[in-house]
Amino acid sequence: MLPQSIERIISLGGGVSVDGSNYLPQTLERFATFAASSGATLIIRNANRFLPASLERIAAFGRGKVVFELN
Repeated sequence: MLPQSIERIISLGGGVSVDGSNYLPQTLERFATFAASSGATLIIRNANRFLPASLERIAAFGRGKVVFELN
């Protein structure tokens, strides 16, 4: 699914679960920002592939609306 479509769903309040290995950290930061604004939940699977600093940035943008799956 295109990032723009996911952003639209999140901005409308729809919670989504995405495979983190399919997106750049900057894209996930944008998803997190939309989730924080709309109140939707963003679940990022395979988040263990990112550096801790990237996860911290995504979490900060998400303001409590991001869940990381570290499998």
